[in-house]
Formats: sequence, structure tokens, C-alpha cells
Amino acid sequence: MTTTVSTPSLAPLLAGYISGAISDDAMMRFDDLFEASGATPSERLAFARFYLDAVAAGDDQDALPRQNEVDGILAAARA
Repeated sequence: MTTTVSTPSLAPLLAGYISGAISDDAMMRFDDLFEASGATPSERLAFARFYLDAVAAGDDQDALPRQNEVDGILAAARA
């Protein structure tokens, strides 16, 4: 039996939003991107982790990809 441990990503994203570290605009865009793309829960978690890592590395919190970029990333990941 294999046990997999995953790093939570939605909780830190929500905590960042509540604390003001993640803007209202960024959270709304994040939600809109993934609602429109039909992303699975695991794809949403993966992107949340990527986004949090990018923000922690100093990238602009509002620099989310465009819808067509998200669609392209998801299509490549699903292929």
C-alpha cells in the first residue's frame, strides 16, 4: 500500500485572501478562470500551489494567466 502526502494549497490561498496578502481581484479572477475552464479539483489544487509558489517567489499576485493560457495549460496536462 502506498501513502501519498500532498501539500495543501487551497487553505493557504484562502488564508492569504483573508489576511489581505491576496487581493479580491486576484481571488475573483482565479475563481473565474477555473470555473470557465471546467478544471478538475486536482487541477485547481495544482494551480493553487503553483500560484502560491509564484507569489512567494515575488511574482505579482495579480499576474494570473489569461483564459486561453489556462485552457492551453490544461489541454497539455490532459494530453
